[in-house]
Amino acid sequence: MSQKFNRRNFVKTSVLSGASTVAAAGISVLTEAVVAEEQKPIITKQQFTDKEDKMEVKHKCKITVLRRELYQDLQKQYLADPKSGKCPFFNDGQEFIVENEDFFRMLNGKFCSEAWDCISRYVYAALQGGSIMRGWTNNEKIMIACCNDGTRPVIFKLERIDE
Repeated sequence: MSQKFNRRNFVKTSVLSGASTVAAAGISVLTEAVVAEEQKPIITKQQFTDKEDKMEVKHKCKITVLRRELYQDLQKQYLADPKSGKCPFFNDGQEFIVENEDFFRMLNGKFCSEAWDCISRYVYAALQGGSIMRGWTNNEKIMIACCNDGTRPVIFKLERIDE
């Protein structure tokens, strides 16, 4: 006596039992969601609380314009306007405080795009709580950087601020 194969029942039973594949009539059905659900690690209440505590630490980055340099000899030799002078975008001593939500908005008239291109990777590292220049500066939360304008570079101090 042969039993009649009930495909609908077979698939339901296999999926509920957590089988990784179900073969019925030559068609494979993956049930990765069920297997993944079974393999999820159990998080204790203490671990969850620890994660929340770590997430409360917020980082900002303070950008200070230390100085604007000027190389008149290079401007005279190479620029279309040999009397263009120091960078007109920044002023010595000018400060910017960047938070996570500001990072992608800095180019909306707040910062020179060439200068931002040079320092943004370090600002991003600071906002994530990373070391800006471990082993290079005497304080890993501080970095000195500049824009890439060769005739009138702007020197910046980047500081990670932990709250």
